[in-house]
Amino acid sequence: MQEKEPKRQGEKREKKDASLFSKAVATILSLTIFIYGLACPAFALMSISEERELGQRLLKQVLSQVRLLDDPEIVDFVRETGKSILDVIERKYFRYRFFVIRDPALNAFAMPGGLVFVHSGLLEAVDSQNELACVLAHEFAHVQGRHVARRMDNMKYVSIGTAVMAIAGLFLGRGQLGSAILTGSMAMNQAIALKYSRADEQEADRRAFQWLCKAGWDPRGLKTTLEKMMKNNWLGSPHIPKYLSTHPVPEERLTYLEDLWKSHPCYLKHKEDPFRLKRIQVKIKVLSNDPAELISRYEQLLKRSPKNVEFLYAYALSLDRARRFSKAIETFDKILALYPDKEIFLRDKGITFFHMGRYRDAITTLKTYQKRHPTDIATTYFLARAYLEGGAPQKALAYFKRLLPEWEENTNFLFQLGRCYAGIGQEGMAHYYFYKFYALTGRTDVAQYHKKRAMTLLPKDSPVLKKLKKEKEDSQS
Repeated sequence: MQEKEPKRQGEKREKKDASLFSKAVATILSLTIFIYGLACPAFALMSISEERELGQRLLKQVLSQVRLLDDPEIVDFVRETGKSILDVIERKYFRYRFFVIRDPALNAFAMPGGLVFVHSGLLEAVDSQNELACVLAHEFAHVQGRHVARRMDNMKYVSIGTAVMAIAGLFLGRGQLGSAILTGSMAMNQAIALKYSRADEQEADRRAFQWLCKAGWDPRGLKTTLEKMMKNNWLGSPHIPKYLSTHPVPEERLTYLEDLWKSHPCYLKHKEDPFRLKRIQVKIKVLSNDPAELISRYEQLLKRSPKNVEFLYAYALSLDRARRFSKAIETFDKILALYPDKEIFLRDKGITFFHMGRYRDAITTLKTYQKRHPTDIATTYFLARAYLEGGAPQKALAYFKRLLPEWEENTNFLFQLGRCYAGIGQEGMAHYYFYKFYALTGRTDVAQYHKKRAMTLLPKDSPVLKKLKKEKEDSQS
């Protein structure tokens, strides 16, 4: 009996050790699975809802790094051009949103989730709205083909944060805009891995060609725009087209586009308005340069061509930006007298009244223009602003609401809408839009404060409150 007792104790120790070993292995496996799950969030192939979520994170990343041109007329020109193509795409995975980046680079890109960005430099460089339509169609094709999402299948053991930085860095580049994004070699390496392949480009060209024909645009703009960018590159411009690095243009791609045209010719059916594009380009020039220098330049040009509408318009806008409002109003009156058929300058005059702080005159002038152009976006926005600043937030709200949901990611609009709700005493809604504004501009702490206040102050049956609660649940799951 005395000899068996140590044996039993040994067996107990072995069982205990085995149990501890099993628990240790299980713990290690659990930790490994947990860490791997954090590092590699199942990119092969992400669902549409996951891609939408990725798009939202990308939007916040990009908006915190770039300067946007949020002029309503410029953004609406891009949105309207894009919408004419989106209308013929039968199955759209996402709600497409449009942004204009204040940057002279010849670039445009679309990110997962339907985020479409056009650089102001590209808008200045195109010779027609048709060329812009061709660029946008090509970008839509990359999104609809889910090319970035598919290439993310190759990204192993990479956190979602690194993936966001890599995608943003891919499109913004490693220059002034991208330097703050590509902070690590892993992100840079992944950005390289994400670049579109030749097969991606050919598929995008083919889809874009079909949509452009169906929408009534001339798809030959795909080729002429690429050739223009390549020429810009060859001439050694200080602003080398970023578009060419993210969208490779080997000779066979140009040949492929030429062959597509020969086998499936289709022609421009849209009635272009060259004057509208010229206005956009003049406005970008004025918003991107020193107004004092432009005033001096256009005064000299107007001495030689006193009735040139382009020079007069640029001069009036430059005066407005330099806060020489009375002279700007005088110049707009001169334009309207010379070109009474160009009613849009009446809208410009109303906007200058708004900038002057003459809100009643702004409202009167803008409403006169709106009677003939009831759907004009810029008029709607500045009427809302004029009523808000003039002490009539309830009237302003009616105009602000007309801009939803297309303007839900326009940061300046969100801030003004928050002010509007505060002005009519709806504090919960005011905090909600301030939350959206600060979240998109990267001020997380301030955003969370406004989110908490909104959830406290909104009525229990509010759809916005339900949306915020769901958002909170999703972030915790």
